[in-house]
Amino acid sequence: MKLRIALPVVWTLVALTTTATSAAAPAHLISQPETINGIVIRTGIERLSYISLRYFGVRPVYDVCMKQSSGAAPKQQDCADTELTYQDDRLNHVYESLLTVLDDLDRRAAVEAQRAWLTFRDKDCAARAGRFGSDAGPATESTCRMESTAYRAQQLEDWRNSVRDALIY
Repeated sequence: MKLRIALPVVWTLVALTTTATSAAAPAHLISQPETINGIVIRTGIERLSYISLRYFGVRPVYDVCMKQSSGAAPKQQDCADTELTYQDDRLNHVYESLLTVLDDLDRRAAVEAQRAWLTFRDKDCAARAGRFGSDAGPATESTCRMESTAYRAQQLEDWRNSVRDALIY
């Protein structure tokens, strides 16, 4: 009698355990935290919730320069311009590497998108800077251009990496 009661319970437990383990994803498909520019991005978290210049690849030397500027707009503009040169080189490098992994249709779309982004960045930053007048306006525009370029470089890196990952699987 005890066997009749125990056997269905055992079979149920075996069935549940087998179903649970067979439904689990293979180890290579389980998402691991990703580290970008020294920041660990947790799975399931929208990347934009990590709005941090460090995430977008802005170097610590920029922070040091800004602290040393003591709030003087011309010095802040110099800091932003120096970092913009670095970020622009970074963007150009990743853009070229992205184009090498895209098919013809996607490559044309990426070129159009990049041209549109450049136009948008310049107009957007000029509009933002205009609100701050002639003293702080140029520094604001330089900072905007630098940050926007860093953001775009990271977007292109993410795009390139996702295409490469898709080619691997």
